[in-house]
This record gives sequence, structure tokens and C-alpha cells, in this order.
Amino acid sequence: MANEILVEDRGSISVITLNRPDKLNAMNLDLRNQLVKALRDFNRDPKKRVAVITGSGRAFSVGADISSIAEDLAEDLRNSFYQIIKEVRFSNKIFISAVRGVVAGAGLSLALATDIRLASKDSRFVMAFHNIGLAPDSGLALMMLRLGGVKFEKYILTGGEFNAEIARDLGFEIVDDPLSEALKRAEEISNGPFKSFSASKRLINRVIYQDLEEFLDYEAAMQGALGKTHDFKEGITAFLEKRKPQFKGE
Repeated sequence: MANEILVEDRGSISVITLNRPDKLNAMNLDLRNQLVKALRDFNRDPKKRVAVITGSGRAFSVGADISSIAEDLAEDLRNSFYQIIKEVRFSNKIFISAVRGVVAGAGLSLALATDIRLASKDSRFVMAFHNIGLAPDSGLALMMLRLGGVKFEKYILTGGEFNAEIARDLGFEIVDDPLSEALKRAEEISNGPFKSFSASKRLINRVIYQDLEEFLDYEAAMQGALGKTHDFKEGITAFLEKRKPQFKGE
């Protein structure tokens, strides 16, 4: 099995890198499983305080690898994508995302789930679920609308792309070198009053994400139903055949 997740140990800090640069860090099953393990190992280690999540190459992550999506979309979400989001969001430790290049789909969900979000000026944020007949998943609708408000409703509804300036409204800070800045912030947090930072995260979760698990259950059921439609099958086939899909709305 290839090392599709790299973990760099920096004492109380871990740097977790999505490592499929030739595929723009698309999340196939191996990458997702390795990421879940890396996150759980980090969360279980009492010496660890801050994790920086980034991507190798030209992208943070373009989201799910379509060629590796399971037939049962609901179970696929519950077994891996949701485990990733919950390990980040419900941890008592602090997570920082360092985004450069393209971030799409579940990759955007992962970045939004972190506590501090840093991005380069040339980052591109893409919503392409509708291109394969699906709705946004991995908690994206809840996180985008709560963090950014109705300005992002159109992206949830019909998809599209936005730049780093617009992503500021989702809490992304635009910096010249996201990874370098992330490591600097990680050091400051790790060396600071960490218990108070952790308690503050719990307060944020209480305000914004108290119903995230209930939302994910609803989302999984809906996405599972969409996975049985003609349009989903056509969207996947068209993507693999590199052609425009012919949707029927059914």
C-alpha cells in the first residue's frame, strides 16, 4: 500500500499531508483509511496538541476519487468521510488547514472542519457534486452556510467555483505561504494556554456544530437515495468517458 498520507512528527505538533499529487490528492479508499488512522493516532497521543493538514503538489484535495466510490454511497460516507470530519471537529485538540491550489468537494469539507483555515491567494474552491448528479456531502452544506451565511447558498444549490477572496467569508485567512504560517500558528498554540484553547473549541462546537451528527445522518440517507438515480449513474459514466453528461432529472 502506498503512503497516501504522510505524517511528520514535530513534538507536540503533527503535519499530516495528503499525498496523491498526481491525482490532486483525490480521496480514494486507501487515502481515506490512512487519513482516519493518522487522525485517530494523533488524537489518542497525549503528547500531541496541534495538527496541520495540507496537501502535496498542486492541490489541497479535489475531494472523493470518483473511481473509488462504493455502490452504497450512504455507507461510504458513514464509514470514512464522516469519520474524518468527526475526528477533526470533535477532537479536543486544534487543527489547522494549509490550503494551496484546488480544493473541492470533501476536500473543502475537511478544510472547513479545521479550527484555523489558511489559504494562498491562488487557491480555487470548487463545488462539483452536481456534475455527477449528487448534492454536497461530508457536512459541507451545514459548515458553509453556518460559517459564511446565505452568500454561499447558490454554491450549495447549483455548484460553481469561487476564489480566495470570497473564501475569506468562510474564515479562510489569505497568506503568502500557508504551510509556513500554519506551523508558526501551531507553535504559538502548542506553547500557549492549551487547555483554554481546547475549552474554547468546545464552546464553538456547542454553538455551531451541536447537531452535526444528526445532520450527517440526514445527509447520508439523501445521498444514498441520489446514488440510485439515473442521473448519478450517467454523471459517473460521463466523467469516466470524459464527456458531457446527459441528465434527465430522474
